[in-house]
Amino acid sequence: MKPTTVALGYLFAGAVFVPLILHFFKTRFDWIDIGLAAVGGAAASLIPTVGAIASYAAMIGILYWRLGKEQFFPGVIVAVSVARLILIPLFLLFKTHTQDQ
Repeated sequence: MKPTTVALGYLFAGAVFVPLILHFFKTRFDWIDIGLAAVGGAAASLIPTVGAIASYAAMIGILYWRLGKEQFFPGVIVAVSVARLILIPLFLLFKTHTQDQ
């Protein structure tokens, strides 16, 4: 897959799934926190070779910086991890769909 497609997927996951999961854990956040983490994670995913790991670390690091350590576990860790797991079937579906064409 193209790196920009992966970056857009991470941006989507950060902007949609992370706030839903944080809301489930009753973690207080502002939308600027989510926006910074989503954009930071998407930008870090463009780093060659280590982009996926850097993106995950960037998103967790930005949310830790913005929300503080009292909100870090389980809220931030679980939210980012589950959002990334949700992306796996979406990326597989997208990858098989683009190979058919």
